Amino acid sequence: MRARGWIWMALLAGLAVFAGLRLASGRAMETDLLAMLPETEKNPVAEQAIQTLTRTTQERIVLLVRGADPADSRAAALALARDLEAARVFQDVSCELPPIDPGELVRFYAPYRYRLAAPELPSGDLAPAIQARLVSPIFSGMPPHLDPLGAFGGFLSSLPFQSTGLELRDGLLAVTAPDGLHVMVTAGLRGSAFDPAVQARSLRAVDAAAARMARPGRQLLRTGVMFYAADARLSAEREMNLISLLSTLGIVGLFALTFRSVRHLALGLLCVAAGLVSAVAVCLLIFGKLFLLTLVVGCTVMGVAVDYAFLYFAHHLGAGEAWEPGPALRRILPALLLGLVTSLLGYAALLAAPFPGLRQIAVFSMVALAGSFLTVLLVLPSRLAAPMPPRPALGAALARVLARIQAWSGHRRTPLAVAAAVLVLGAGASLSRVDDDVRGLILPSQALRRDEARIQELLKISTAGAFFLVEGADEGQVLAREEALRARLPIPGVAGLMAVSAFVPSPASQEAALARNREVRPALARGMLDAGFRPEAVASAQEALGTGPLTVEAYLATPFSIPLRQFWLGRTRHGYASVVLPTGAPESAALSRACVGLPGVTLVDKASSVTGLLAHYRRVAAWALAGAVLLVGLLLGAWYGAATSLRLLAPALLGMLAALAAGAALGFPLNLFTIMALILSLGLGVDYTVFLRERDAAGTSALLGVVLASGSTLISFGLLAISHTPSLRAFGVTLAMAVLVATLTSFLALGERA
Repeated sequence: MRARGWIWMALLAGLAVFAGLRLASGRAMETDLLAMLPETEKNPVAEQAIQTLTRTTQERIVLLVRGADPADSRAAALALARDLEAARVFQDVSCELPPIDPGELVRFYAPYRYRLAAPELPSGDLAPAIQARLVSPIFSGMPPHLDPLGAFGGFLSSLPFQSTGLELRDGLLAVTAPDGLHVMVTAGLRGSAFDPAVQARSLRAVDAAAARMARPGRQLLRTGVMFYAADARLSAEREMNLISLLSTLGIVGLFALTFRSVRHLALGLLCVAAGLVSAVAVCLLIFGKLFLLTLVVGCTVMGVAVDYAFLYFAHHLGAGEAWEPGPALRRILPALLLGLVTSLLGYAALLAAPFPGLRQIAVFSMVALAGSFLTVLLVLPSRLAAPMPPRPALGAALARVLARIQAWSGHRRTPLAVAAAVLVLGAGASLSRVDDDVRGLILPSQALRRDEARIQELLKISTAGAFFLVEGADEGQVLAREEALRARLPIPGVAGLMAVSAFVPSPASQEAALARNREVRPALARGMLDAGFRPEAVASAQEALGTGPLTVEAYLATPFSIPLRQFWLGRTRHGYASVVLPTGAPESAALSRACVGLPGVTLVDKASSVTGLLAHYRRVAAWALAGAVLLVGLLLGAWYGAATSLRLLAPALLGMLAALAAGAALGFPLNLFTIMALILSLGLGVDYTVFLRERDAAGTSALLGVVLASGSTLISFGLLAISHTPSLRAFGVTLAMAVLVATLTSFLALGERA
């Protein structure tokens, strides 16, 4: 092997050591699927709110335990909590709440009561209303002479403590449902929900505790970011291992059937390994971490990376005793280079997308192809100095196939058959259904989705994933804008609201309540005397009207503010901001209409934003595909002439049309990922026609190379059909179908040169 070959192998060894050390550290894999998505909000405060809410929710797991009866539910939940605590893998486990002082809430709000609510005076005599208040069961916490009409008690009872559907039952947080009592157990993780070690420890503890509490009639529901991250990681690892195994077996089978040579098999695998090692190392150097989907898609790229070796080996096999490794490489180098450039152009289109995940997949694929190409260029000629034993039977079979294809290509009815196929496939492609929903990118296990849906139903948690961002110049303006928003939100689907202003009225509302209390005080004093209050009691009620205003800072310092602390974002670069979260199952469009015209209020819907971005870039990608077709056509035209370029381009276009028609028939939606698959198929389809165009006089070596290259590509991308991720499945099937049809029709282009 020449010096440049040894240098390349030494560089690969260094990259392998680097990648191995990084992967062994356990910190090189990114299992957070949301990290693959782009920032969608132009307002940085909205992105801050998303990250704050995400960070808060991903640190805990939520479990709901139901038993055969309420007593059994409590016993099962307590047993589960004890087992989780005993496992010592969680930072904390919450089931039983410490005793709550019912007077704490009253003591906090009492000094501000004249700013929180004012009584509505009935017309006429006040005495009956005051006497009715004396026998009312509504909790007030204040002596009757200090809250004679129950205005303060009404404020306390209006506080939305039960907006999540939970209630306190015997010291436990529980939900009463028709199928029984569900008791909540939560646990805080010791580390990131996306850390595989944390996931493994936590899952073992939960599974073991669940097995111990299992009894007839008992049910355990679970949800939390950790469960979804672990499910995605394990699913991706299973798919990666399965696709890698099947893809490797398929490629090894092609080598064994065709070359029957351990040397060729080893060199082919060396090309694949070189591409894989260089891609992993370069991605780790650029991005720091690898997405799981990158590895899954990367396994399929290996089927393309081995194409260059296949073409070189095919010429080795067909050369016989006339084999000369250097001149042979120089003969096919233009075709290899043109094929590499067209493939890189296809993957480079992914770099234009704003998705971190797609960009990494693009870099991974481009580096893998370049690494494999360089290995063919620098290593293979020196390792294949001797000619191969002839395979006359294979050569004769290829010659017969070639002759038959050329006959078909030159047949007068072939253009009519192609035109008919274009019409049929075009009609099928026109039935394609567009669907850009981002949820097609992620599909958790059915068990997780079932538990999540049931927990959301029980807790009345929003399934829309949307919230309102409220901004203002100061704290008071934010609270006032929250109040204006809350006034608009009794809309279908909204079960409740989680908003700080429900517990801390705006300064304007507080001043209005205080003014009203001052206004009604004389009439209220007369009514109290008429109702039978002693004069000294009435006089003691004429105290000074409250202290200073109630502030958010004072509220956030209380223990009962814990559930809403994450919703107050505080000071930002533009002033102050908060989050208002609707619970229930509201439609995003209805929420969007609710905030129209409200200054400082923005609906933040990450899923809708990403879906909209996917739709936008699907349209951009479609134009990019048209531009790529034009660019490749111009490139081929400059090299071969206009007429030949059309003939070389036609198979790839026909393959794309067939892929669209097949996708419509199979129910795969048209989205950004299918357009990307079509872009990649353009490069591959053109590769095959160029390889055939650049064939030698016999042409059998090029035909064999294209058959092997196409076969390995079909195996690799076709295996994505077994992926449980809808977008990956559609991507793989679309690309495989396009490559299959492009390969078959590229043979028809043979007649042009023969």
